[in-house]
Amino acid sequence: MAGALVAAVVVLSLGISAPFEKDQETQSAQWIEGITQRGQWLLPVDNYGGIDRKPPLYYWLSAVAVKAGAGRVDEVSARLVSLASGILLAAAVMGWSAAFIGESTGWLALAFVLGIYGFASRATVDLTDMLLCLLLFAAWCCVYRLLEGGGSRATPVFGGVLLGLAVLTKGPVAIVLIGLSGLIYLWLIRRSPLEVLGRGWPWLMAGGAIAIGACWYVPAFVKGGRLVVGVFLSENFGHFMPSALGGTGEASRPIWYIAVRMFGGALPLSLLAVALAIALWRRGWDERARKPLLFQLSLVLAVLIFFSMASSKRDDYILPALPGLAILFAALFTGAAIAPAHERSLPGRIRDLTAGLIAAAFLAAVIGALIAAPQPRLLSAFSAGLQSSDADFLKLFIGGMGQRALPFAIFAAGAILGALAVFAGLLARRPLWSGAGLGLIALAGSTLFAGTLRSELARERSVKTFAQEVHRRIGGAPLYVAWGRDYELSFYYGRGIWGLDQAGASAAAANRPVYVVARPRGLSRIAPALRSRLKLMMRSTLIGGGGPPALYELPPASTPAASNSGAGATK
Repeated sequence: MAGALVAAVVVLSLGISAPFEKDQETQSAQWIEGITQRGQWLLPVDNYGGIDRKPPLYYWLSAVAVKAGAGRVDEVSARLVSLASGILLAAAVMGWSAAFIGESTGWLALAFVLGIYGFASRATVDLTDMLLCLLLFAAWCCVYRLLEGGGSRATPVFGGVLLGLAVLTKGPVAIVLIGLSGLIYLWLIRRSPLEVLGRGWPWLMAGGAIAIGACWYVPAFVKGGRLVVGVFLSENFGHFMPSALGGTGEASRPIWYIAVRMFGGALPLSLLAVALAIALWRRGWDERARKPLLFQLSLVLAVLIFFSMASSKRDDYILPALPGLAILFAALFTGAAIAPAHERSLPGRIRDLTAGLIAAAFLAAVIGALIAAPQPRLLSAFSAGLQSSDADFLKLFIGGMGQRALPFAIFAAGAILGALAVFAGLLARRPLWSGAGLGLIALAGSTLFAGTLRSELARERSVKTFAQEVHRRIGGAPLYVAWGRDYELSFYYGRGIWGLDQAGASAAAANRPVYVVARPRGLSRIAPALRSRLKLMMRSTLIGGGGPPALYELPPASTPAASNSGAGATK
């Protein structure tokens, strides 16, 4: 277990100091500041007065981490809870798999879950999802012991506490997911739900979870009144129901969206899904692993079904399914999902073919990057038609490979060694060798993308340095953004920065210069009469949607408009 923890720390901590970009993480960091700086433990508020829309356990723990450390909220301190949750969850995946399926499955599941980019990248994100995933997985493991008669009298109490803490992280959806997962598992093993519900432990566990959740919900409802009740209804019912039936309509996407995101977030390992589906359908598993595999499959299916039915669908919703997927994919190579007697069966052949194709693809990626690096025309051809973020990732990848930078050299070595292990396993008919090779390939890819590429792209997109330059340039003078709210700029500037649309006539009629930060796309939202008065002061070289942000001066109305030229440049 110590080795699992060390491996998780090394892999998941990469990139934790990358600057924030966009609104989600910076608004979350402002809620942590609401606790640490303003003492708002019950209902944290951001720089614009918006209350936290989720139960605050994540923000409580983050605030404790801040107060125990540097005393200020920055990228590292705000992400510590997510990092610790990811490390503990990876170790729990390894421990549970080793205990109930086999030691080789445990170690391979550890490599797979750390090698899943959708998992590794969220371990350094200042959001509640990784903590929820840890608590949900731990509570689900308690349910397995209770269902299979291996739990003690304290197990339902412990499970109820874990589930209650999950409720305090993201709401009653935790109870819904555990309940739905349990029903799916009982259906898969042909066991009556009524027989289980006739026992005391499900009610003890659910009651304990509700009681713990009520410890925050009741005071929050009393203090926040209709506002908090409205947020609760919106977050727990409005996001599930379609807008035609009274839902919020926020993040509404097609029914297949979660399945696609789950598949994409687990690449390249998700390519094994066909072999896994056939293996489970044909029931060619080791009989001792049947129930543990179906148990983990149940949580994966519950996440897929529940969030596919919901109107609101976000990328983060797939996270609770990824540990189970890692265990299931690992079992394909250890004799658990495909028993040794069935190695040459259809799922075994498809597994081997898929592993070989993944290894070949990564070898081709390494070779292709080394060839394309000194040839800009090839890079342009590869990036043509890609979305801006994908094209930026590709440029960073090929550029880093061409410079032979250390993280890229490690990736190349891992991909090549992993591919060789896969091919050796295929030739020697040793599936575990092939699985270990895939684990090494996946680890090499996730560490490069989560720890290096994503961090480098964040540095090229984040307004952190630009906000500091603006503050040095204008000091305490009034500052606005073109429109709406900018949580990223607000966090790094240290206070709420309102849009000109919300400032009303005060900004236009000020008797002293005021300043505006706007991207080229945002300038079109400013009223023409104000836009004509803007004087460019400083332009950044940041990349990202909307163009690079710039600082403009808005002179008093009595001052003649200056020419929009002669601006300096800074990043």
